[in-house]
Amino acid sequence: MEFVCVGKIIKPQGIKGEVKILPLIDIPAIFNGKHTLFIERKESGFKRASFRLGYAYAEFEVIPDRNAAEKYRNQRVFISREDFDNLAEDDFLIDELVGTLIYDENGAYVGQIMGVQNYGFDDILIIKEDEHLYEVPFKKAIFKTQDKQLYVIRKEYDGAKVDSED
Repeated sequence: MEFVCVGKIIKPQGIKGEVKILPLIDIPAIFNGKHTLFIERKESGFKRASFRLGYAYAEFEVIPDRNAAEKYRNQRVFISREDFDNLAEDDFLIDELVGTLIYDENGAYVGQIMGVQNYGFDDILIIKEDEHLYEVPFKKAIFKTQDKQLYVIRKEYDGAKVDSED
């Protein structure tokens, strides 16, 4: 089974074994309790999870109390790749984006995604167009998706910036 890392346990939460998870993915639906979560790729008897104030809180059968939760500090939390693929069409993993060819809505080649950066607000796609690299915010005002393919709907570069109005 393939896995996708979705978070990291940062500390115990309360006395009943709940743990606080720092999400490493911006899809809160993963923590809605409908997907099976794994700790370090091992079946952990996932019970339930919730998403509050930017953090996920989860309960696992292998973590019965606060003392046990301490042992899981800094452990990674995963979801199966199959569950991840069943999420919304416009959700991407960085690994999926790097190397992707981008076209405009008319099918004309625009460039290739060379990398993804995040400076704390939006994911920034590093796009190679001809021999130039551009940093473009990954926003719906600039890109649209269809069948897991990205299309540029606004292409107004000013140096390494995109002039967006959203």
